[in-house]
Amino acid sequence: MFNIIRASLFKLFKDWTFRITMIVGLGLVALLIGINVGISNIHGEGMFLSGSSPSSNFGLTVPINLVVFTVSEFTFGTIRNKIIAGHSKFKIYTCLFLTGLVFTFTLMITFLGLLVGISSAIGGFHGDMDLTGRFVGCYIAYFFATYIFITSLSVFFGTLMRNIGGSISIAVVTLVVLGMIPLIITLATAKDSSFNPATIQMWINPLYMIGFYSNSASLLGFLNKLGVPTAEIYYQTTQMIIAGILTPIYWAGIFFAGGAFLFTHRDIK
Repeated sequence: MFNIIRASLFKLFKDWTFRITMIVGLGLVALLIGINVGISNIHGEGMFLSGSSPSSNFGLTVPINLVVFTVSEFTFGTIRNKIIAGHSKFKIYTCLFLTGLVFTFTLMITFLGLLVGISSAIGGFHGDMDLTGRFVGCYIAYFFATYIFITSLSVFFGTLMRNIGGSISIAVVTLVVLGMIPLIITLATAKDSSFNPATIQMWINPLYMIGFYSNSASLLGFLNKLGVPTAEIYYQTTQMIIAGILTPIYWAGIFFAGGAFLFTHRDIK
């Protein structure tokens, strides 16, 4: 299995899509830092939240790259050759998923490291949000759980549809919708004094926690004007922590199990 993963990673990082993505990522880092320096509002914590958004920003490059790679494995006959070589379909699917995980976190950690590191060096880490160590730790856990789900989702649609255009469209639209729902609901209930982000949404929406916080980071002032108690928003209850980690993980498990089942029961030509 290790040899399959190593060979897949070599192809994935060598692909032209990855090279374009890295150029876009570097350009985006420079653009975001330049904009925030221009408006005198640059600090690491804001970049940390907004830069990790899976439904906007650089996060959308993850499903695009994974889908292109997964579909190309079928297009160029790589999957078929692995089966002929004696590898089981479940093993091949698992390798696609594990390869995707390594790629996903290499891409996102590199991007966030540059973005947050440079921003913190210029304006310090803490800004108007003044995030606590508890929140940062929880958010990092949400980040890893969420991108495990995104990897599973991307591999699922790539192997199911085996079409780059259709797979990317469905994956991206799904992530954008799931990522925006939390903020939309928050804005709609902003004047409700009983506002509490710990709702049933966080148990059914795998992008609820990271989607809400990554998008609210750029709308903090607007939320304040609407009367949303932003100081309380960043406090993490035990329920929120458990839901924020478990919900993306169980959805990742569902897509992995479903994808592996469908993949192992289909003919590969």
